[in-house]
Amino acid sequence: MSDSNYEDDFDLFKQAMAGVTPIEHDKTPVHKEARPITRRTVIQDDSIDDTLSDDFVPDCGDYLEFIRPGVQKSLIKQIRNGKLPIEHHIDLHGQTRDQARKKLLAFIKSAQQNHYKLVCVVHGKGYNSEDGRPVLKALVNKWLQNIEGILAFTTAQPKDGGTGAVYVLIKRIKSND
Repeated sequence: MSDSNYEDDFDLFKQAMAGVTPIEHDKTPVHKEARPITRRTVIQDDSIDDTLSDDFVPDCGDYLEFIRPGVQKSLIKQIRNGKLPIEHHIDLHGQTRDQARKKLLAFIKSAQQNHYKLVCVVHGKGYNSEDGRPVLKALVNKWLQNIEGILAFTTAQPKDGGTGAVYVLIKRIKSND
């Protein structure tokens, strides 16, 4: 293509666009800045520390997923697609932070003792929160990552709560039988 053809095309384009007003939108940009990687502390005792102040709850996206190193991707895919049976579930709707933390820990401990492999934790979508942000969802996301016995979790299928719940893969504890 010669330079004159390019200039002719550009002039034609400018003429065609004369009087056109760009559309403005109020959507947030799709691309977000990457956060620095921080090392997570694994909690091994019977408590889940909530290091967040009452004033700050981190944002979390609609879709949650966490996978510890060594967990097979094919297993996560089966869980994500709802192919494995849920052996037990808990609903944390309407709980305070402290109540939710205690109930979640007791639930995970019980699930390990009962040798459950996959459970469902319903945290809600945050529709009833004061500011409409999902408080328990963000906290459950953080807490589950800090429990040593949690191998992975991923957002549930719509039939099990969708973005208001997570499937949780639990490490089986070895019995001393």
